[in-house]
Amino acid sequence: MRLLILSCSTGDGHNSAARALLEAARRQNADAEMRDPVAFGGETARRAVAGAYNGMIRRVPALFGAVYRIGDLYDRSRLPSPIYAANALYAEKLGRFVTDGGFDAVISTHLYGMEGMCAARRKGFSSVPSFGVLTDYTLIPFFAEPDLDAVFLPHPDLTEEAVKKGIDRARLIPTGIPVSARFGEEMTREAAREKLGIGEAERLYLVMSGGVGCSNMAKLTSALAWRVGNRDRIAVLTGRNEKLKRDLEKRWADFPGILTVGFTRDVHLWMKAADVTVTKAGGLSSTEAAAAGVPIVHMMTIPGCETKNAAFFSARSMSLCEKRIDEAAAAAVRLAENEEERESMRRAQRENIRPDAADRVIGYVRTHLS
Repeated sequence: MRLLILSCSTGDGHNSAARALLEAARRQNADAEMRDPVAFGGETARRAVAGAYNGMIRRVPALFGAVYRIGDLYDRSRLPSPIYAANALYAEKLGRFVTDGGFDAVISTHLYGMEGMCAARRKGFSSVPSFGVLTDYTLIPFFAEPDLDAVFLPHPDLTEEAVKKGIDRARLIPTGIPVSARFGEEMTREAAREKLGIGEAERLYLVMSGGVGCSNMAKLTSALAWRVGNRDRIAVLTGRNEKLKRDLEKRWADFPGILTVGFTRDVHLWMKAADVTVTKAGGLSSTEAAAAGVPIVHMMTIPGCETKNAAFFSARSMSLCEKRIDEAAAAAVRLAENEEERESMRRAQRENIRPDAADRVIGYVRTHLS
């Protein structure tokens, strides 16, 4: 089986899901390759799309919320979307790449790839099966638009929402969101801390800003710093936001209990090492945290899908959700001090999250093709 996995660098979550599928494909002895679909429209287009999205999320997240609401309203009209039209522009190049590459199926973790493959198949440039992975705990605008052989949902409870949006129930497969198998591995907190070389700490608070590094993490770090004990530590994962990392290091140069970590592939170790994580409600980062079994405080959600992600998690006791920075910091400290509440949250995470989702997706595709 030869698979093409399409993802787009708008944030890092879609790419994380795609990499998890690559790992799962290799575990199942399948040949898989990952590509950014927008790159078929040219490297300039790829950089422009990624740069525009990441800059908006980092500097003006409220604007993303406005765009999301407009998309939701447009979606309800059931008219062909501008998203489809934009991605149809490279349909021929994408379709020929799929055909010439001998791919048996395409799995997209981003809407752009789904739309591009939909256009390629409609225009006769490709005939291979095409699958879509929903990476948020709600149906994003236009997700029901592409013609897909199957849609992989994060949770069975999203089935009715998908049906109402117009997706055939028979094509809805609730596998969970694909995450790297590393997040589900058994590992003690002490072992993770030893691997990271951070030594002993009474408690470790993990502050996550997502792959693009949202700048208001500085205020959250300050709010936490004045509440934690002298033996506690705060690890701030700043993603690719190098300015945020420099600012934090300068601000807290005299406080050895605050660690700043740039973009890293060791997020699973930081989660395993932590007592609590405070994070925005990205679909992937939230799923990874739950798969790792770390209690979560959601905050500073980007309006739209992240607001709904946080609501989905908190409604099922998988996280606490706070809107204000000081309230999130206080909630994190209370949670860290209450082992019974933390264990209750971990139990809810185990009941709702599938760490093996990537293997389930690849397994379904293999069965579909056989």
